Amino acid sequence: MRKDEELRYKPVPLTDLLSQLKNLSQILMSLAYCSIFFNDDTLYKEMMELDDKIDYLKSLMIMQASLAIRGGEDAERMLSVFDMAASVDKISEVSLDIAKLAYENLSIDIGDYLFINSATNFIYVIEIDLNSPFKGKTIREAFDLVKQIFDVVAVKRERSFIISPSEDYTFVLGDKVYIKGFTETIRNILKLHRIEIDIGGLKLNREILENIIYLKNLSEFMIDIAYGALFTSSKELANELLSMEEAVDEITEQLKIDVMKDKDLIDTQKLALIEFINYCEYLADAAIDMTYSLRKDVKPHPIIEKILEETDERYAILKIGGEYEDMDIVDLGVKDFGIDVLALKREGYWYLNPPIKGWKLREGDEIIIQFYREADKEVEKILGRKR
Repeated sequence: MRKDEELRYKPVPLTDLLSQLKNLSQILMSLAYCSIFFNDDTLYKEMMELDDKIDYLKSLMIMQASLAIRGGEDAERMLSVFDMAASVDKISEVSLDIAKLAYENLSIDIGDYLFINSATNFIYVIEIDLNSPFKGKTIREAFDLVKQIFDVVAVKRERSFIISPSEDYTFVLGDKVYIKGFTETIRNILKLHRIEIDIGGLKLNREILENIIYLKNLSEFMIDIAYGALFTSSKELANELLSMEEAVDEITEQLKIDVMKDKDLIDTQKLALIEFINYCEYLADAAIDMTYSLRKDVKPHPIIEKILEETDERYAILKIGGEYEDMDIVDLGVKDFGIDVLALKREGYWYLNPPIKGWKLREGDEIIIQFYREADKEVEKILGRKR
């Protein structure tokens, strides 16, 4: 949206508006992490334009949703749509605030350490130089070269940013590429580019560092689960977010104390860390807000159900009984059919992306899994064995 463009009603389908809002807010969050963890102060102004677009789409969504309300029941069910839009707006604002820290020279330069210790998806920045195997190739050709799929979040070319370029986009010398994918995929890309990771200059206390990583991952995970709960109408998942929120509250309070007491940190470093901790807490709050009406037994609007029909992703919670005590997670049968173990809850603590082998289960454990619709029947069998 141009800054001088007037805001007027346009007949855009609600599903399209909600999908665009979700995708843009996730892009903003990825760029925010890139900004603060890789000390990239160039992203903030570009992100402001994306945030303006989100505000514009949110306004169109409110107008479109208002036209669809024809009575009390419609108004109730439309709450889920408004909950999502408000949370997306909060996520984008918090992402912008995170990037602003780097813009004001308050970054937390731990990107390489985060990458080395990341279990799943990660975002990294590479530059297309003379020796880059991506130079002169399209994104689709880069997929073939790596033999794996990854997400090109954005490309900076000279003074311009291209957000979510198509697979036909061709990389040229000097492009700065923001890529996101599984850690192993990113490792392969870095290996192709002969880029070596160096964390020798890292000065942050190890315990503080690990808790920062955990807090960032948990709050980000909560956003994913909130979308999953909303799109699958799962009150059970929505309620699990409350226990995650308790974990966030507990860790943020102690982490702030640890940061303030650390004598090796200078004041600006403490300020950056405290602010980032606060923003992670705000992201967790956005996840809670997104699922408010779901926890109140208000059935999501059919438009949300339509989004579910168009997505392949499903979620479920496995509750572990005594018969699986001391067994590995893999023994549940989750290895097959593309079932991904996202988290395990034990005695109130959430372990993200636990290994499926070598991790002994205990009675009372709860596991959140993600799978595709093709695995519905297999997951039903697994759930049946847990009941």
